Amino acid sequence: MRLTGITWHGYELPFRHRYVTFGSRANSRFGLILFLYTSEGVFGVGEASPVGTSSADEILRTADVLERISPELLGCETGTLEDTISARDIPAALRFGLETALLDITGKARGCSVATLLGGRPASLPVNAIISAESAENAVAEALEAIAVGFNCLKLKVGSGKPDEDEALVSEVRRAVGQEVKLRLDANQAWDVGQAIESLRRLARYEIEYVEQPVPAADIGGLAEVRRAVPVPVAADESLGSLDNLRRILNAGAADIFILKAARLGGLRTTLAVANTALRAGDSVVVTTSLESSVGIAASAHLAAALPPATLSQGLATGLLFSDDLISPPLLPALGRLETPSAPGLGVKVNADMLRKHGINIMGSVGSLHQMVE
Repeated sequence: MRLTGITWHGYELPFRHRYVTFGSRANSRFGLILFLYTSEGVFGVGEASPVGTSSADEILRTADVLERISPELLGCETGTLEDTISARDIPAALRFGLETALLDITGKARGCSVATLLGGRPASLPVNAIISAESAENAVAEALEAIAVGFNCLKLKVGSGKPDEDEALVSEVRRAVGQEVKLRLDANQAWDVGQAIESLRRLARYEIEYVEQPVPAADIGGLAEVRRAVPVPVAADESLGSLDNLRRILNAGAADIFILKAARLGGLRTTLAVANTALRAGDSVVVTTSLESSVGIAASAHLAAALPPATLSQGLATGLLFSDDLISPPLLPALGRLETPSAPGLGVKVNADMLRKHGINIMGSVGSLHQMVE
């Protein structure tokens, strides 16, 4: 099959509640959906949304790169395009989106899922709920709502306040949900080494499963120091942007757990290689989204399904953060688990009406295009 057309659409999805992390408060998420079309009439969809809530300017920059490279991709055999794209100096999220669309095409053509193409099979995945609230009171309400619908693992955003405020948040959530529910924390690089050690020693009494990225991403030595000094397992998130990053973290003994974001690592196959290297080293991995729509969530679910069965919950329940989505129905968990789509390819279809509803004035196309959404 040859690639005959490419189109892309920027979007803005509203959050149900304001999304609060250290240094960030957002009411919506900006992203980019792309479609690839082939000479055989098979098309694929992928998501090229940068990590985080992003902005219209960032989406425009990503779209500009896609527009610039698109002409040289047209006419290429789809079987060789993954290598071509991986060799290009383009944003990691764009590589992820293009690779996902190509895997969607290949899976549809072969009648198998993306998880199967990656060496696994669709699975029922345990997932954590994410609690990102502006007050302890709101965090407790969100936590109780999550428990009521079947979650037994919660991830709390911390680090946006003083140590006393963080402890109040964690203690009140722990008191509300009881001792059987797992709590994990995400500091999003909020602390320096001293603050991280002080905070985590205080918070350890609340039975914390692990803490993500307590110190700035570049401070691998500091991450290792925190790991040695606190009784809470440490996870690397923002520090992990490549296989070289992983090796550096492993050599420093800086993390117990590695958070895998395909949009940061540049694609599903690259992320799978990073995951397998970490697993061979005896460490644990958790696949999370980068706050994408259900298109990106589906891609990450296929990645998680290609890994050995996890003892830790995955971070794939982020569709619940949005009040709307681009597919109908959206890819959401039930009873604390997310089902990997089992239909050929990615297993999700973008709804044209939803794409129009949430579209922004960033779009474009090259080549020969046909119906790409339903």
